[in-house]
Amino acid sequence: MNYPYQIEIPECKFIMNVLEVKHLTKNYNKKEIVRDISLGVEQGQLLALLGTSGCGKTTTLRMIAGLETPDDGEIWIEGTLASHGRKVVISQKQRHIGMVFQDLALWPHMTVYENIEFGLKANGLTRAERRKKIEAVLHKVNMQKYTNAYPGKLSGGQQQLIAIARAIITEPRLLLMDEPLSSIDVKLREDIRQEIKRIQQETRITTVYVTHDQEDAFLLADKIAVMNNGMLEQIGIPEEIYSSPTSFFVASFVGEANIMQVRIAGKDRVLTPWGELVCSTKDPDGKNAYLFFRPHQATIEDGGHCHGTIINRDFVAGVYKYRVSTSGIEFKLQDQTKHDIGKCIKFSIRKMDILFF
Repeated sequence: MNYPYQIEIPECKFIMNVLEVKHLTKNYNKKEIVRDISLGVEQGQLLALLGTSGCGKTTTLRMIAGLETPDDGEIWIEGTLASHGRKVVISQKQRHIGMVFQDLALWPHMTVYENIEFGLKANGLTRAERRKKIEAVLHKVNMQKYTNAYPGKLSGGQQQLIAIARAIITEPRLLLMDEPLSSIDVKLREDIRQEIKRIQQETRITTVYVTHDQEDAFLLADKIAVMNNGMLEQIGIPEEIYSSPTSFFVASFVGEANIMQVRIAGKDRVLTPWGELVCSTKDPDGKNAYLFFRPHQATIEDGGHCHGTIINRDFVAGVYKYRVSTSGIEFKLQDQTKHDIGKCIKFSIRKMDILFF
C-alpha cells in the first residue's frame, strides 16, 4: 500500500551514521551520570537505549537533543558536529530533531489539528501547505477521524499517536522517543508498539528509543544499547544481546537466565554442581568462567544428566516455571508438565554456554 506521506531524506553519500556519539560524559553534583558513551545509529535504524531507571539513558537522549550540555565528548548529526564537550556548536532548535516525551506534552486547549500545526507555523508554510501535510501525517498514523478532537477526549494510545505525528510532521533528521509507552496499559501497549514500528519502518526516520521495557526494545529495535550505571555495557542486534551477552550485567539483566560460576577442567570440560560436563570452553583469557543457560533450554526428564529439588512453582501463560535447588545453588527451569514442590528431578540442558567475564 502506498501512503501519501513520505519523509525525504537528504542524500548523504559519505555519511555512515546519521547520529554519532563519541565518549559522551555528564556529571551532576560531582557524580557521573553518563560515562564515556560511544555509539552510532545508521540511516533508517531504530536504536533502543535499554536499562533500569537511573542508568543514564534519558540523560543521554537529552544531550543528543540539545536539552542538556555534556561535560565531555562529541555529538555528530549527519556528519556535522553538534556539540564538543561543553561547547554547543549547533543549538537545540537548529538540530532539526523530533522529540516524543514521556508525558507527551500535548496542549489540552488545542485540537489535534492545532497541536500538529504548531510546529509547522514557524517554518513559514502557507495555510494550504500546512493543511496538506497535516492531513497526510494523520493518515500515516491512522488518526484522520480525530482532526477536531481535543487531547482530553482521546485514549492514551491515541494521544501517543498524535504526539508522534507532531514529532514527524516537520520531517526531522532524527526522532528521539523517551519511554513513550510507560503510561499505557499492557494490552493497548502491544497495539501502539506495532503502530510505532509500522510508522518508523515506513517513514525510515532514524530513531533513538529510550525504554526500561525489554519487550519494547526487542520488538522495535534494529539495535539495542544496554546501559548500566551510566555506562554502555553492550550494543548489538537483539539476537546478539540475548544469545551472546558480553558482560555479567547483560547476561543477568536481559531475559531470564541461569548463571553460575564453574571451573575449567580441561579443553571443553567444566566442573559444575552436577559433576563434569562437556561444553565449549573457547579461550578463557584468564577470566572467571560462568555456565550460562536460559530456563527454556533445560528439559525435565528421567534420563537427565543433572539433578535437583523443586523448591518453588509458578504457572504463567501455559508454562510451569520452577525454581530448583542443587548443592546449595538455585536456578530456574520451565516445563509443560506439573511437578510437586519438594520433588527430586532429573533434567538435561539442551543448550549451554561458558561465558568469561
